[in-house]
Amino acid sequence: MKGPVAIAATAGAVGLVMAAAPARAQENKFDLSLALVETYDTNILRLGEQRTNQPTDNLSTAPRLTLDYSRQLARQRIFANGYAGYVWNNRFDFLNRQDIALTGGADIRVGPKCRATVLGTFVQAQSDLEDLGVVISNVATTTDYSIAASCPRPSGFYPIASAGYFKVDNERRQLRNQNIIDGRVGIGYSLPSLGTAQLFGAFSTIRRARFFETPEGSVRDVTQIRSAGLRVGRDVGTRIKASGEVGYTSADPASPQATPFSGITYSINASYTPISRFVLSAAFGRSVSARGNLGVSYILRDQVDFGARLTVSRRTSFGASVQLSQRDYKGEDPLFVAEPRLSDTQLNAQADVRYRLAQPITLELAARYRQRTAENDFYDYDSFATTLRAMLSI
Repeated sequence: MKGPVAIAATAGAVGLVMAAAPARAQENKFDLSLALVETYDTNILRLGEQRTNQPTDNLSTAPRLTLDYSRQLARQRIFANGYAGYVWNNRFDFLNRQDIALTGGADIRVGPKCRATVLGTFVQAQSDLEDLGVVISNVATTTDYSIAASCPRPSGFYPIASAGYFKVDNERRQLRNQNIIDGRVGIGYSLPSLGTAQLFGAFSTIRRARFFETPEGSVRDVTQIRSAGLRVGRDVGTRIKASGEVGYTSADPASPQATPFSGITYSINASYTPISRFVLSAAFGRSVSARGNLGVSYILRDQVDFGARLTVSRRTSFGASVQLSQRDYKGEDPLFVAEPRLSDTQLNAQADVRYRLAQPITLELAARYRQRTAENDFYDYDSFATTLRAMLSI
């Protein structure tokens, strides 16, 4: 995580790219593939017993063209990956929709020590019906731009900074449209025997496309988030990696329906590699976030994650993960006034096996279970899905 505020417009994306950069630096590649994704979901409508007694299961078929590109240009590296396709549904064909997710960017080195990662992401797909709260077709287009820069040193102080812009546009639910501008600056300190430490300050401005009438006039739904804290990281040999941060965060919403927040936010991440082919990971934390399409001024989230991956051979690997989160919704859309969600607990558990059948063919079988238990049980549901993915390199 980028910061305890899940000043989340860039937190996850930048963290992923920075972590992946060394792997990309190992080789140039251009992989273009055809993929076919079949998914059976027992509850694609995300409805519980209180909301329907009709069938909610669905089989979807999604052909895709996928790209994985990376190239070294002197000291710099450019990259792009993602897919473009279309989803057909056998029961709920009103959800048939394009499905696009593309990411591109560059790893840039300036001088002997400084580096920056520039990232852009474009996603266009049908919204998850859990987010919308009603059964309706809605294409959500998400764009996310970010830059993270630092001048790390083997020992001593160094600067760090990042900034991002995140935007969601909805075809039907336009009151959900929002944009987020965020930034983070800090001073890092590195000592080989102790690891790294960073003092940071972060901000986020969340602007949503809805207004409230107050005695002083019309007020836009804008939330200001501020955070300051300390981040530390430490690697123990090649087997154990750990990082954590703690900060004081405040959220100041303009919405009269949302209460302010001020308090401690934190995150802890660790991974353990007992053997080279087996990795265990764990994370937990509390954050203030606004990413997504949930129709709120902001969310206070507590979350725990566990994961494992075993690489049996060059052809076969297995993975599993469990995520448990609690979300408190602050400032819900008018759609939820009669039946507010208030808060919920969500369990996600999944497992997968990947097998390279031959040099150009890769198969993946995955299963996922999701359960939502809301303070307002009108929104309770569970869902089980299995996905078979076949990919052919061309």
